[in-house]
Amino acid sequence: MIHDTDTIEIPPGPTGDALPPLAQLVDVTALQRLQNHFAAMANISICVCNPEGRLITAPTWASAFLRIVTRTAAGRALCEESIRRAATHASAEEVPLAVEGGVSLYGTPIHYRGHRLGTLVIGVRPPKKFSPEIVRNIAALAGVDPIELGQAAELIPAWTAQDRKATFQFVDLLAETIATLYTQALQIRKQLNDLQIVHELTQLLTGEYDLDSILDQTARRVVTALGVKACGIRILDETTGELVIRAVSGLSEEYLRKPPILLENNEIDLAAFQGRTVYIEDARTDPRIRFRDKSAKEGIVSGLCVPLTHRGRTVGVLRVYTGDRRYFGPDEIELVRSIAAQAAAAIINSRLAEERIQAEHLQRQLRNAAQVQRRMIPRESPRHPAIDVGSVYAPTLEVGGDFFDFVEMPDGGLGVGIADVVGKGVPAALMMASLRSVMRTYAMQGRRPADVLLYLNHALCRDTEPNEFATLFFGVINADASALYYGNAGHEPPLLLRGDRFVRLDTGGLVIGAFHDAHFDDAQTPLHPGDLLVLTTDGTTEAMSFEGGVFGRDRLKESILRHRDLSAQQLAAQVLWDIRRFAGLKEQSDDIAIVVIRVFGFGRGGVRASPNHPEG
Repeated sequence: MIHDTDTIEIPPGPTGDALPPLAQLVDVTALQRLQNHFAAMANISICVCNPEGRLITAPTWASAFLRIVTRTAAGRALCEESIRRAATHASAEEVPLAVEGGVSLYGTPIHYRGHRLGTLVIGVRPPKKFSPEIVRNIAALAGVDPIELGQAAELIPAWTAQDRKATFQFVDLLAETIATLYTQALQIRKQLNDLQIVHELTQLLTGEYDLDSILDQTARRVVTALGVKACGIRILDETTGELVIRAVSGLSEEYLRKPPILLENNEIDLAAFQGRTVYIEDARTDPRIRFRDKSAKEGIVSGLCVPLTHRGRTVGVLRVYTGDRRYFGPDEIELVRSIAAQAAAAIINSRLAEERIQAEHLQRQLRNAAQVQRRMIPRESPRHPAIDVGSVYAPTLEVGGDFFDFVEMPDGGLGVGIADVVGKGVPAALMMASLRSVMRTYAMQGRRPADVLLYLNHALCRDTEPNEFATLFFGVINADASALYYGNAGHEPPLLLRGDRFVRLDTGGLVIGAFHDAHFDDAQTPLHPGDLLVLTTDGTTEAMSFEGGVFGRDRLKESILRHRDLSAQQLAAQVLWDIRRFAGLKEQSDDIAIVVIRVFGFGRGGVRASPNHPEG
């Protein structure tokens, strides 16, 4: 039976790819800081373990009792063994530290799609004071002074049933937060990996290589990317009707020594030439396979056959072979089809001028990169009881480095960042993805904006070239929207409209990624009901008209004042329309990002910083 992927879904199945460990995607230092802050807030002992119960983070002991127990090697071994048992326990039950009725531990798993990434283990306080017998038993097992341990035990407040329930819920929330960080990091890694594969192949197809070299490297890349046994590329000889092997990876010379393969005699290849993706479950028994004995001897079991098609023209087939029975998921099929399409383009365009080859593949690379980049822009604005948030993003056809993002803070506040990476193309897109990931990870720890900018600057200086840098504004609106705490690293200063005047928000420093020793400041400004905060990238103010005029900051202010009574989303959309009306027929040359935040009413109280100076 021939499977048409447009109408029949090939069932997904295991591919043998293991999930990366938690500590590989989520920075251990960040986990440790998150754990320490959590322990301080909840006043409980806590640690993070891997699925085998080994410590990922160093335990944070919140009580003098456990700090005394872990002074000795015997006490540490006692605690670590109990942590291991709590971390690997099959059900969510408490595991006693030493004796029944004494200190106990509770583990809540950190899951990703049913896979256990690790466990959060906490110390559970007893419902009543420890008995002298329990204290003596634990002191004996740990080899510590029972009197000192007893005094520390007296300081441990007992938990009520309500305390226990609230703490367990809090721990479950922390586990979900860590799982979310892992999920985001995994998604970014996959997007970057797919982008890198496409980017590498695009560079290959537009480089100074002959066609055979291109196809050989494509076959090898398919084997590596999918983790399969082999790959073969056959091109149709339109004169003879034969499918001629032009590239192969992982197949023996003996297997390749077969009679000519004619398209008209092969059901699988004919289906591929009709635009279908053909799935072969077992080549040893499939009646469509002409040389089943050779397949069995070669160790080939499952496979895919996809068309080499470019611009509606199919010139050959790409086959993928596995050494065991395997189903291919939709993402894998799409990746193979994408690679096959690029190989087909190389085959067709090799007959044309080299200039045309390079131009076409460059456009394909930019489209793929732009799609990955745009998926990182928030599709919906966050909901917050004290503010109204709206945003628009108008990308150009090129890949760039503009982005904005929202971070829901643990204390109920809202972090907002907007940035512009220097340059265009895939390097800027990759740098933008890295910058966004690091900003989110570090911002969710509740750090000051200046510290976030400093951390990002160190990361970019370490991992980028001197001419690669970015501008970034990052601020945090507190939970009741009474204040904005912000820092600005060389970015276009946001506009804060209060009444009929604009307030400047330019505290910060230089761009990030350019200077290792850069210093960044942050500031706090109060927010009042009715305030409007407008953040933009430079594509907004630098938009040009057909006559060569620039939209500029003054026109942006006029647009904001004109539409100030609209909702945040409507205001952002109207500002974009004003820019487009100004530009007229002039083609947009840079991405435009606009974020609008309107402040509602809120309660007063707490320390207020002095207002910033007016911009006019």
